[in-house]
Amino acid sequence: MEKFVCAFRGRRDSYQVPLALAEAGLLDQFITDAYAVPWLKRLVRLGPKSIRTKLDFRSQLGIPADRVRCLWGTTVLEHARHAAGCASMLTYNKLDRHFSRAAARRAAHTKSDLFLYSPYAWEAFTARYPHTPRKVLFQYHPHPDMERRILAEDSVRHPGAGESFSGTKFGQVPEPLAQRERDVWKHADLIFCASTFTKRSLMEAGCDESRCRVVPYGVDLPTGIPPAAPAEFRTLFVGSGGQRKGLHHLLLAWQNASLPPSSKLILVCRVIDTGIEKLLAVTPRVELRRDVSQNELNRLYASSSLLVTPSLVEGFGQVYLESLARGCPVLGTPNTGLPDLGGESDGIFLVEPGNVDEITAKLESRARSLPTNLGVRETARACASRFSWPEFRLKLRKALEN
Repeated sequence: MEKFVCAFRGRRDSYQVPLALAEAGLLDQFITDAYAVPWLKRLVRLGPKSIRTKLDFRSQLGIPADRVRCLWGTTVLEHARHAAGCASMLTYNKLDRHFSRAAARRAAHTKSDLFLYSPYAWEAFTARYPHTPRKVLFQYHPHPDMERRILAEDSVRHPGAGESFSGTKFGQVPEPLAQRERDVWKHADLIFCASTFTKRSLMEAGCDESRCRVVPYGVDLPTGIPPAAPAEFRTLFVGSGGQRKGLHHLLLAWQNASLPPSSKLILVCRVIDTGIEKLLAVTPRVELRRDVSQNELNRLYASSSLLVTPSLVEGFGQVYLESLARGCPVLGTPNTGLPDLGGESDGIFLVEPGNVDEITAKLESRARSLPTNLGVRETARACASRFSWPEFRLKLRKALEN
């Protein structure tokens, strides 16, 4: 039976890919950064509850602990670079190579196949092996050439909206590092994408459609929470406050829209671009929340009339499914995973990327139709119920077999 080495940093996709492999006995090793391995759990058992809670978040039932390897040195180096003020994007690009090289060494040692996420695949996919490993790529973000083009075109229309909070603007990564994500798909035997939009970005770069499989993400559907329909128009934005998420388009539309005086827009953003923050300062009836717990975010979904995240470029957009699962309709663009989930009958409303006038009109029409509308909230929740994490894992394994 074939076995795969899987590698990525962080809690990417709630660990669903290594879990899918483990459930079928296909996981040779999962290489990551910080994970709740047994010895670490014992170490923090008597520590503060906040640390234990964070550690529990870095684990997944069903993934055998003896199949997990943590690159602790990379974790320490990452935090040291952050503390020293190094650009986050450059730090990640430099350190991602460690995961790829570790995956290559493991695959060579155990004669395993590779199932790697796009930032962690280049070194492993281009290495030499004593066997011929199958190379499976998860392209979770659209191809960088398409992203660069879309953001550059938007920057012409909206000067000053370019992302700056990362310390490195898109396109400023040194060429040897940029090549890793730009060309890695060329070395893959099979490519998974979470959205048709991401697949289209690869095809635009020259990838053959037959190598790609679209498997939309899943969500955990809350139980015992009947949808409630807010009486007033409450809108919610969730994501990084940068150009790619289209926050500047939303703020401009909110300024222009003729909405009931009681209407309110809540932004949940840990970081926000300096140019967009200036736009926020002159936009009325907007509240910015930087640090929101998951429980509080769930309450915001449930109490909002509409989630509005009009992204210019999005590999999928997990917040859309999270919102739908809690009965909150969503407004976004086709440059996301939304077209793979449903349409207006499912509480999903689309606008042209970057079209402020269209966002304005949609806000005005939804302000009339959504308050007290329990039916649309029930259909939104029903839509999310069709996309569970077990279904995601099953589709992933079936595609691997074909």
